[in-house]
Parts: sequence; C-alpha cells; structure tokens
Amino acid sequence: MSQIVATIGKIESVESLNVVTFISNGSRLTMVSLELGEEVSVGRNVTLSCKPTSVALAKPEILKKERGEMLSYANQIAVTVTSVTKGKLLSSVLLRFGDAILEALIITASLEQMGLEEGDAAVALIKVSDLSILEVLDD
Repeated sequence: MSQIVATIGKIESVESLNVVTFISNGSRLTMVSLELGEEVSVGRNVTLSCKPTSVALAKPEILKKERGEMLSYANQIAVTVTSVTKGKLLSSVLLRFGDAILEALIITASLEQMGLEEGDAAVALIKVSDLSILEVLDD
C-alpha cells in the first residue's frame, strides 16, 4: 500500500458526498468519499493511501497544459522512478514523490512500451475514488 502524508486544504460536501483536496509536496491531490469522520477537517495532516494496482503511469509530456486537461485523472503527480522489478507478466515500479515512495503495479508489456527505467521522470495517475485517508495525524 502506497502512503502519502498530506494536509487537508478544502472539503466540499453535498448531502453524503465529499470531495476532499489535499496538498503534499507542492502538489494538489483529490479524493471522493461518502463518509468523513469528525476529525477530518481543513488544516489537519493525514496519511493517504492507495493500492499499487490503482496507480497508472504516464510519460511527463502528459502534464503539458493541452494534454493534461484532456485526462479525467484529477491526481496527476510528477514522480521519479526509483526502482523497476520486471516480471514475466506484471512489473512493480517504485516512485519517489517527495519523501513518499509509491508503487505502481503495471503489466510488463506497458513497462516495455514506455521504456521506463530507474531515474526517469514519470507521472503517477490516481483516480479520486482510489485515494483514501488511512490515518488522521495528531497535530
């Protein structure tokens, strides 16, 4: 499970639906949730999590304004590849995002097509429904 420490910047709610915006390492992250605990409030620090199978990868060129606006992924995070473990069918790619290490589990054919190697810049894409609050941190 990948984990990111972030600060809650904004909470928008309509009935039982909540859209929460976070700031981490100078980037904006967003999640959608049906329930939020009372301890979840603007300004609180939290640990976010997502499964390795929920992290898609793209080349950095995708962040160019005209292309980035064509993606429905709200979470487009600039990362650096720190490790690649290539399997026959699936590959694990470890990514540095500030102090956090994220893992993307992708099919090996995609890894080979992208040509990603250790040290490369990449973009981690995470759907808002795949990001969750693991823990609200003490102040």
